[in-house]
Amino acid sequence: MHIERTFFYYERSRKQQAKVLVFNMLFLPLILWFIWMLISKNEPFYDEFLFYIKYIVVGSELVLLLLAAWLLTHPAKFYIKLTNSELSSFHPTFKEWTFSVNPQDIIEIEHSTDIGANASLISVKMNNGSSVLLSPNYPYKRSELYDALRLVNPNIKTPKNTWSFPYKK
Repeated sequence: MHIERTFFYYERSRKQQAKVLVFNMLFLPLILWFIWMLISKNEPFYDEFLFYIKYIVVGSELVLLLLAAWLLTHPAKFYIKLTNSELSSFHPTFKEWTFSVNPQDIIEIEHSTDIGANASLISVKMNNGSSVLLSPNYPYKRSELYDALRLVNPNIKTPKNTWSFPYKK
């Protein structure tokens, strides 16, 4: 009998992201107030700073509020799950980061930076020559994921530094 075991699981919901945005909405005026206190009233740009900062704060707060409202009204979750027989990822926005593969078919995890696209990439290379992309945009612990992958398949080659993304040639 084969028992399915979960070696790694990470999940991030849009509700969690909305909470971070609301915190930022509360924190932004505090930061700007602190900057305002540091600027001397005798500075030549003081009045101009006060004039523009009102528009910047209101615009930023409005954008953050609309984004938080959208996140709350469009619930979805990003996740990465590793079991004995499956490495799966689901990204609610980017389908190229949604996949399901057998960890026994993985030969290498490769980090790179595409200069042309100005993007960091995590490629999961398969033994049949294909590859899938893993999202680099969430704060899951890549070192824990890679350790878990090596437990499931000791032959997987992983990057030595989980935060380094060398440039692609």
